[in-house]
Amino acid sequence: MKKITFRILMIASALLVIAACTNTKNKESAETVYKVNGDAVYPSIEGVIPHAVAVTDKGDEETNLKVQLKVGKIMEVDCNHHSLEGDFKEETLEGYGYEYYIFETNGNVASTMMACPDNTKTEKFISGKDHFISYNSKLATPVYAPEGYEVRYTTWEIDNEHMATQNPDKSINPDAAKQVTSYPESMENYDRYVMYLSPQDNEEELRLEIIPGVMKEVDCNTHWLMGEFETKVVEGMGYEYLVFNSNGDIASTRMACPDNEMTEEFIAAESHFGRYNSQVSQIVFVPEGMKLKFKTWKANDTQVADKM
Repeated sequence: MKKITFRILMIASALLVIAACTNTKNKESAETVYKVNGDAVYPSIEGVIPHAVAVTDKGDEETNLKVQLKVGKIMEVDCNHHSLEGDFKEETLEGYGYEYYIFETNGNVASTMMACPDNTKTEKFISGKDHFISYNSKLATPVYAPEGYEVRYTTWEIDNEHMATQNPDKSINPDAAKQVTSYPESMENYDRYVMYLSPQDNEEELRLEIIPGVMKEVDCNTHWLMGEFETKVVEGMGYEYLVFNSNGDIASTRMACPDNEMTEEFIAAESHFGRYNSQVSQIVFVPEGMKLKFKTWKANDTQVADKM
């Protein structure tokens, strides 16, 4: 009887130890929090680690800057072009409205299939699909990535800005101008804008932003044009062109304007941000009467984000 009682006591003690360890582990997990941007607490997410993307104060210049996010790792690769399969998922921190990002990947790497003459392998940073965010030195942006992956970020600035025209100078890029006949000449109730981009040696380090809008007299509030882009493909050719769909509605903030002064401004819609490719004509259809701006962006320095 004494032996049975002793065994029961031993088992009970062991269960208490296990329960205590489990509770301690759960407590430690619950206490794993990431604080940044003042008192804002970001979540602990299984399988990924947060990195803080923090940029320096650029004052009024920040409206002309963007930040490119990339997640990847150093790999030994051959002469082919390689890319990590994966994409960014945007989340909003409840109670604060701050954005943070989670990069989801299965770890697979895709590549072109060119024959490499000498089979030489070099170490390169292989990343997945990138993501651009606004430049904001007042807030750090958490980016969650799987263990073993780096988060890198590059600052981009406007290189030049132009109003698009419907019949641009073909001498800007004669080769691209020859292709324009392959695209639709017109769409009912739409104006067609054409852009020829001048060839550059560093086109991988450039981006093209296309911004539709309207000229309108407005007050001191922030205004924006409602609408969205649609990508279409020329049948049989594979050439892409853009169609901006909008009924012309304009949204705005609702601040009180002291003097009620009205000024004529370009009211922009959400832009289309893509690669700079001088080898093809850039064709965009917008509703009749709307205008089109385009900006060329260039890359600056790249940094590695620290773990939070």
